[in-house]
Amino acid sequence: MILVTGGTGLTGSHLLLELVLGGENVRVFKRASGSTFWVEKVFEWYRPDDHRVLFDKIEWIEGDLNDFYSLREAVAGVKKIYHCAALVSYAPSDRAEMHKVNVEGTANLVNVALRENVEKICHCSSIASLSLPEKEEVVDESFLWKTSPHNTYYAISKFGAEREIWRGSEEGLDMVMVNPSIIIGPGDPSRSSGLIFKFLLKGLKIYTGGVTGFVDVRDVAAIMVKLMNSDIKNERFIINSENVSYKELFVKVANCYGTAVPKYRAGKILAGIIWRLEWLKSLFTGRKPLITKEIAHFVNKKVLYSNDKISNILNYRFIPVDDAVSNTCGFFKWYYDK
Repeated sequence: MILVTGGTGLTGSHLLLELVLGGENVRVFKRASGSTFWVEKVFEWYRPDDHRVLFDKIEWIEGDLNDFYSLREAVAGVKKIYHCAALVSYAPSDRAEMHKVNVEGTANLVNVALRENVEKICHCSSIASLSLPEKEEVVDESFLWKTSPHNTYYAISKFGAEREIWRGSEEGLDMVMVNPSIIIGPGDPSRSSGLIFKFLLKGLKIYTGGVTGFVDVRDVAAIMVKLMNSDIKNERFIINSENVSYKELFVKVANCYGTAVPKYRAGKILAGIIWRLEWLKSLFTGRKPLITKEIAHFVNKKVLYSNDKISNILNYRFIPVDDAVSNTCGFFKWYYDK
């Protein structure tokens, strides 16, 4: 039996399809409030003829990463765990909850996995937990965490989660860790990179000057499974297809939709104005700001990421960003036209 946490998210939903198609027995640990709606849509997008049959193969169990008893029930009889559950937020109001979910929740999962003699765990982390270069260098797996006032609280929480996974490996739990760049793929348009596609469909007019890594979600799921089915253990891998500017990505998405290409560059000054306006707006509406100070800072940074380690070890060829964008745009067109 395989356990997946975070199975209702972007990476988790694609991982579930990969595992089910591989004939695995899969159990998903999810919160009671978690919806399977987008998982079902992802299954239907890729497998229109048998998506219901495949989806029904999954066992769903409700609980919380901070509830020892529900965790123990979920892990019972499990040999492998894919840990994808995490709270992603750049809103200051979510910082305490991020620590509780991402750090304390991971610690609890590791403890139960050790107690239940789980053979191996794959932790889906993020490039956010890697230190940024002080000069023009390509970031690889040797770039270890450095304390900095520029680290986001999300990054701090992911680093904390990684420390718990490494602790588990020291105590006898075999593990592999993946650090994906920004993941592109079909899923909830109100979360993660889905917001980019949502805003560009509506005609986003601005872009930023930053450069970062992007990767197709299908690559992330496939690589996680390959690593878990290999003898590789106690290693970390950056999962990145290409380093692309935000402007280039926005143009690709806009062209795919047939909408207007963003033409106004939001540099540091304009980005600063935007996050402050969003903050003021949130005070009156009670809604979390879409753009925060942390986001405004990072979308104008230029950071390049290497995929040499995983490419060489698995002899893996990544899906081009153009194809990732086309697949994701196609999904949203299909969904909104239904």
